[in-house]
Amino acid sequence: MCPPRMPASGNADASANGFDAFSHEIMAETAAALGRIGRDLEEALEALRRHDETPGSNRDREELVQEAAEKAWVLFIQRDYLGLKTDHHLLSTYDIPREVMLRIGVFGKRSA
Repeated sequence: MCPPRMPASGNADASANGFDAFSHEIMAETAAALGRIGRDLEEALEALRRHDETPGSNRDREELVQEAAEKAWVLFIQRDYLGLKTDHHLLSTYDIPREVMLRIGVFGKRSA
């Protein structure tokens, strides 16, 4: 069996530090992506709230509820993929209405 190869620089610490920097960059990007997904959900929920507060709104309320549910679904799936299994606090953090929660994972026909 051959011994492990040393990095080109001959310094094992340089390789480990490079890996640490790479891991840190991946974690930072993952956190940023999760933040973007959360902001998308916040924007969808805010659009729904504005609709409810504005008489005669131009948007279909059902469409807004479905959009918010899809954004919440993406957040839950991404968190699950990352191993963040405790989603119970998301309901209070994002103030997700029950009607939105009931639509998570339910997809209807898309209009073309």
